[in-house]
Amino acid sequence: MTGEQAALTRRAVEIIAGYACGLSAAQIAERLGIRERTVHTHTYVASKRAGIAGARQAALVEYAYQHGYLVAGQVRPRPSLTPRLEEVLDCAARGLGHRATAAELGIRPKTARNHRDRLHRALGVHTTARAVAVAWEAGLRTTEGGADR
Repeated sequence: MTGEQAALTRRAVEIIAGYACGLSAAQIAERLGIRERTVHTHTYVASKRAGIAGARQAALVEYAYQHGYLVAGQVRPRPSLTPRLEEVLDCAARGLGHRATAAELGIRPKTARNHRDRLHRALGVHTTARAVAVAWEAGLRTTEGGADR
């Protein structure tokens, strides 16, 4: 760990791993035997430590992979994503929501939401945090700063 990297607690990593599996906060709480509110609190604190604002779950999954807290154990075939979907994936991994993604890409928020839905279908997932994890497993994300282009 570098001096500028904030350390995540074991419990925070367990929660982030749950998000990476596509679980909801309620499902994570049930699996870990804690209250759902505790999951939200750990998520909030971990995101603050990591300097993440906005859509925290997907950005925390990205952070955990980048800093070695999570490792892509299951290697998946590399899906074919359009350049636009790769841009949307990058925005999601940085914690940008629909509005911020739309502003960055110069599109309407509804279009950004539609692209996010297409990304989920292309990767066979139901959550954006899971999409980020699948992207790591498929080699679409790297520790060298995001998308592997």
